[in-house]
Amino acid sequence: METFAVEVNHLVDNVLDRVYRLANDRTMFFSSFSPEVCILLSRKQRVSPVYFLTESGHIPSSDARADSLREAIWFAKSWRLAGVICRSQPLAVSPQLIGCVQDAGLVCISWGELNDDPEQAKEQAKAGLDAIITNRVRLIAQTLKE
Repeated sequence: METFAVEVNHLVDNVLDRVYRLANDRTMFFSSFSPEVCILLSRKQRVSPVYFLTESGHIPSSDARADSLREAIWFAKSWRLAGVICRSQPLAVSPQLIGCVQDAGLVCISWGELNDDPEQAKEQAKAGLDAIITNRVRLIAQTLKE
């Protein structure tokens, strides 16, 4: 087995050990930009959902799963992950991408600087986004209640 695979496996084992020792009854999910980590997390535990984080082509990568939302969807569905956490910029430009993720049976969540803007958050929510990750939780939650 490659050294990389052994190290990633060991890392995931350590993360799971510590998280479950300290989590008590908290609800949580796992997410990673690493496809390999997502695969291991989804296979080593079935309690918490696992999401694949993607730059959606915002920062170039040699891994097609990280570069393309289509490939990220295919990857998440193939490995039975709960969903995809996408950078917000592509979703703001093309809100119909949210439906593409959801039509594949996946949860669609967004992250990124645009999510700190109440108007951008509102537009994504209107398009059916399942969840939004933001630094301005109180402001965005209040905006979305209106």
